[in-house]
Amino acid sequence: MSDATPPAPGSISVNEVYKEQYAHFRAMNDLLYKIPPLFTAVIGALWYFAVQNMDKTAISGAVFLFAAVASICFVIVMERFRAALVGYIDNLNKMDGAMKVTIRPSCVPSTIKTVQFLLLLASLLSLGGLAYVLHRAGLSIAFK
Repeated sequence: MSDATPPAPGSISVNEVYKEQYAHFRAMNDLLYKIPPLFTAVIGALWYFAVQNMDKTAISGAVFLFAAVASICFVIVMERFRAALVGYIDNLNKMDGAMKVTIRPSCVPSTIKTVQFLLLLASLLSLGGLAYVLHRAGLSIAFK
């Protein structure tokens, strides 16, 4: 059988599917706790650079704006990641049946929702930095 040809129906056991899905879930769960420090490093470095160049309005303002856009993009990345992870959790819960271990649904926000909240807050702080830089330069943002 070549790699381009899908397997014949019934040739893959449920046990093989379970093992494969669990391996993917485990890898994604491991990755989930490596992503926030990456986001923190990127946004923190951008903020540091913007603050160090506060006297250069165009540079500092552009960097704060880019940090805000990056934060929003990271929220989107996390939402797509969440959708895939939840799919694996749902499939594994079905296969585990009565032996499933899950905290879904919960009134406590998930790790991903918490990270998304912090990223949205970071985008607001970045826009605040942009507003501050513009204010220091004597420029204003007026909504009429």
